[in-house]
Amino acid sequence: MDTYSEQISRWTLDHLPARITEALNSPAAFERLAADMSHSLAALPARPDHVPTPACRRLLVDLGFWGSALVRLALVHGRTDAVLDSTTAGDLSFRHYYAQLAVQSASGHPPWQSFTSIIIWNVPTVEVRLDGDLHSRSEGIFDGPRVRTWTGTASEVMLWELFKVGAALGSAANRSLDPIVSGTVSALSEESLSRLLASHAFLRSFRQRMVNFTRGQDPRGEFSIDVFMNQIRQFGVPWEAKAEAPSGPHDVESLARDAIFGMPQIRHKQWLRDRSGSMMSAEGKRLDQAAAAPTLAEVVQRSTAKTRAFDDLTVSVLVAAHDIYEERRKLSAAHYGIARKMLYSPQRAQSSDRAGMPTATLAVDNSKGITGMSEHDVQRFDHARRVNPLENALAALPSDEISHARSLIQESLSTHSVSVSLSA
Repeated sequence: MDTYSEQISRWTLDHLPARITEALNSPAAFERLAADMSHSLAALPARPDHVPTPACRRLLVDLGFWGSALVRLALVHGRTDAVLDSTTAGDLSFRHYYAQLAVQSASGHPPWQSFTSIIIWNVPTVEVRLDGDLHSRSEGIFDGPRVRTWTGTASEVMLWELFKVGAALGSAANRSLDPIVSGTVSALSEESLSRLLASHAFLRSFRQRMVNFTRGQDPRGEFSIDVFMNQIRQFGVPWEAKAEAPSGPHDVESLARDAIFGMPQIRHKQWLRDRSGSMMSAEGKRLDQAAAAPTLAEVVQRSTAKTRAFDDLTVSVLVAAHDIYEERRKLSAAHYGIARKMLYSPQRAQSSDRAGMPTATLAVDNSKGITGMSEHDVQRFDHARRVNPLENALAALPSDEISHARSLIQESLSTHSVSVSLSA
């Protein structure tokens, strides 16, 4: 690692959380922090034009944490000037230096902190295997196991790891289905059935991890709701009016999954367009590809419509496709369960407890998600994901054939072993 990005990285890991805590309680400490950041940033090349690509990407991670910290602290202390413009880096303002780093990184990174920089590049490499075979690999870009945070808490590390593991499992699930929805693999084939079962196993593993997270089963301890609401979330601030702060809805594989399965009854295309400005260019192409393809249910229904007599394989594919929609429903319910437990329910209780009391200064409204979604909005998405478009097709089959196919599918699923590893 080059000297200047290594120094920035070490400062982020060793000093940023404590300095933020100090600055939250003192306007003078905030001014010292901004000045010290400018001093540290003076060691960077005057302009990012010749910064090597790996260094650019590492700096986008570290400086992303710095930038969001500055914006949050400015809001807390009522600073009216644009702090990212008054803080300097090299020969430029922090804002313009970061934007040029994004261009120089050759990654299509937006000119503000992103889901990719805060999660994918920050957290160590995640590998997803099915029965020992590698299906997904999401690389980190730093040496060593440490994860950058604003709070210095285990809860923040646990959250970023959950996001990255979920993205890797989601990628494995989606990539298993891509050849089916694209038509590369016949929907009514042994390979299609195998891919459906693999995708089901990945989604089930993701759901189980979310449930375990909610139940506080991490050996590092239970996730702190207070740290989440009043510390971690408060750094979810946009850098400018047209930007969105990084959030789970920016996970491209989550968005692609909704495109693959379909999202009836809501304006999903507009939802995708609203997220696109905060995504990498390759992620945007991935999303366009998924949105342009037919849904999994449409492909299966078209294929079965051409079949007069359903053989065992056709029945098995139809049951497997139906059941993966059910797994997707359960995954959505688990996600809503986390949002309800970690945010919406505590926020209602907190609002009730503080009724009539002075309102604490918050940079981010805890009544909504980072992208502005209310609990009602999350419920609407959850309800849309409950729709199983293959319900009627399955109901038309003899119950004994469904039972037989499902028993074989469940037996096959029980033999699948999904493993996830994190490594520096």
